[in-house]
Amino acid sequence: MTLLRYSALSLSFCLSVLLASGALAAAEWPELPAKDAAAELPAQEWPQRPGPRRVRVLVHYPGGALDGVNAATGLMLTLHNWGGSDCVGTADPRVLAQRLNVVAVCVNYLQSGKADSIDAPEPYDFGYLQALDALRALWWVRDRLAAQGRPFADDRIFCTGGSGGGNVTLMANKLAPRTFACVVDMCGMKKLSDDIAFNLPGGSSLNARWSRDPRSRNYLTADEQELRFVGHPVHLATMRQLGARAKVVVIHGAEDTVCPYADAVEMVEAMKRVGLDVEAKYITKADVDGKVHKTAGHFFGTTDIVLAAAEKYLRPDGPTARRRVGATDFERGEQIRYRTPNGEWVISYAAGFPVGSFEPGPWGRCLDRSQLLEFEDANGLPRTVKTKAEWAERVAQIRAGMQQAMGPLPEAARRVPLGVETVFEECMEKYRRRKVRFTPETGDRVPAWLLIPDALADGGKAPGMLCLHQTTGIGKNEPAGLGGLPSLHYAHELAERGFVCLVPDYPSFGEYPYDFKKQGAHYGSGSMKAIWNNIRAVDLLESLPEVDPRRLGVIGHSLGGHNSLFTAVFDERLKAVVSSCGFTPFHDYYGGRVAGWTSDRYMPRIRDVFGNNADNLPFDFYEVLGALAPRGFFSNSPLRDSNFDIRGVRKAFAKAAEVYALFDAPGRLRLATPDAPHDFPEAERTAAYEWLAEVLK
Repeated sequence: MTLLRYSALSLSFCLSVLLASGALAAAEWPELPAKDAAAELPAQEWPQRPGPRRVRVLVHYPGGALDGVNAATGLMLTLHNWGGSDCVGTADPRVLAQRLNVVAVCVNYLQSGKADSIDAPEPYDFGYLQALDALRALWWVRDRLAAQGRPFADDRIFCTGGSGGGNVTLMANKLAPRTFACVVDMCGMKKLSDDIAFNLPGGSSLNARWSRDPRSRNYLTADEQELRFVGHPVHLATMRQLGARAKVVVIHGAEDTVCPYADAVEMVEAMKRVGLDVEAKYITKADVDGKVHKTAGHFFGTTDIVLAAAEKYLRPDGPTARRRVGATDFERGEQIRYRTPNGEWVISYAAGFPVGSFEPGPWGRCLDRSQLLEFEDANGLPRTVKTKAEWAERVAQIRAGMQQAMGPLPEAARRVPLGVETVFEECMEKYRRRKVRFTPETGDRVPAWLLIPDALADGGKAPGMLCLHQTTGIGKNEPAGLGGLPSLHYAHELAERGFVCLVPDYPSFGEYPYDFKKQGAHYGSGSMKAIWNNIRAVDLLESLPEVDPRRLGVIGHSLGGHNSLFTAVFDERLKAVVSSCGFTPFHDYYGGRVAGWTSDRYMPRIRDVFGNNADNLPFDFYEVLGALAPRGFFSNSPLRDSNFDIRGVRKAFAKAAEVYALFDAPGRLRLATPDAPHDFPEAERTAAYEWLAEVLK
């Protein structure tokens, strides 16, 4: 169903391209009005309502007339909020035109007005076609001025908007990354998060009305969602490589819960990491003056805010005035391509104005994920890893692939105080066993056992171990030695050996009831929820006076075995990883039948997005193991494990060894293969404990 939908979309967009180069060219684009006025322009088809579409554009000149345009006059989009229309909810175009010497343009982009954006049954576009509409209006003004031979400052092209208009502003800069000199976003949406897309509890009250059901007309694919993430790290890197140089000014309320403040911080930091020119102003209560800034929460675009934050960049003169260097995307006539899980989004400027389309990638185009030292760079060119720095690029791709299957890792701003509560404590022969609860995120509490060796009672620090249980109803009790299989009492045995051990319940096990569809709806998977809980558990271990934060490890069996691996990929504080019966590559898992990974506790996207096909999956365990390098990894992989085929394990280890050799650390990989079923035999446990003591000494 998903692949068919992509094919239909691709056909629709191909038709749009044909229309753009033929029929639309014959549609007689209107001439610019002589004075401030509105015009209607042909727009790209919206698949939700097939057929011709037009958008209303309002043009404002310096002095109110076309004759007011001179050689110093720039162009500026000023874009309204979600639910708005014309020039409401954005900076006043008349003031901008006069004060900044620009042709200021308001655009009634797709779904302008309350009836279409809020009350209609179709999902809210969230910036894609809306940005194309705005860019088309910008192209029209620029093209008509040039056609008249009228001088204007083509290197002074700007865009601003607030709330929904801020989102469209950021998307316009993404889709035309070499066109703007400066863009100003005021409290814009930064990503189409699950809570906004599907009206779920989470960081925002917005409802974009998309569906998770692949059979629905409103189904949101992973590709559609990723394109609308303006802080997408890979896409930002693509923009930087293309030569994006716009000054990006972000003004956002530090108490904004409509377009969450945390999303703004995430986007700004991601832009900084790839070297984009971004400047952030986070409005706090101390900034609220009743004039320019009236709230530290959510606000729409206003003229005063734009001028206060960015007039020095938008004016035609002065030492900080911004001017674009190089040709616009309109002139270049090239394609902008953004890769997503199942293909590429293509923004073509062959017609001058932009036309968007999605090109599905053939299922077989994925990397051979066993070839860890071979990868494609952001331009799709093959590269071989030869240095540690290049391996870091490969690891970033591995993490991105895991998040395509698991959903995004929560941003650091999701951290809240742990609020550790001791329920009770009892003394064992060699350690204290303490039942605790901690807060991984607002509204959630994780039950756990904390085992602290008696030898630390008078001071001193020991290694800290995160101990993760298998699929068992008693959850954390089994590793803590309170039932289940004696061969899986590894937290109890490690505590007796002097390790501080934290043993949390996996969501929905033990004393931790959890509804993944309701409580965890803002996660892409149960796996990612567990990863986040585990990262917070490492925060807890790190905070304990008895733990040396430089000596942290993780151990688990079966569910806990791959949960240990997943967590360690995303948390490099874990210096030693022990996985018992935790993995085999997906093609070796019951002959590639990966449906066993698709329950709510695991990764339902493997079913819903990737069609239960091992060939389609965006990551594999070869990569997971390689991403641990050069940290220590010990695997107990029995010969008769009916879940995780030893043949696949050996293949993955051989490939991971190539990465460890790059770091000159082959001795940090250890594979134990007992002649046993799906279990953690005593000899292998003992070997693992001794290995941990050595690695974390």
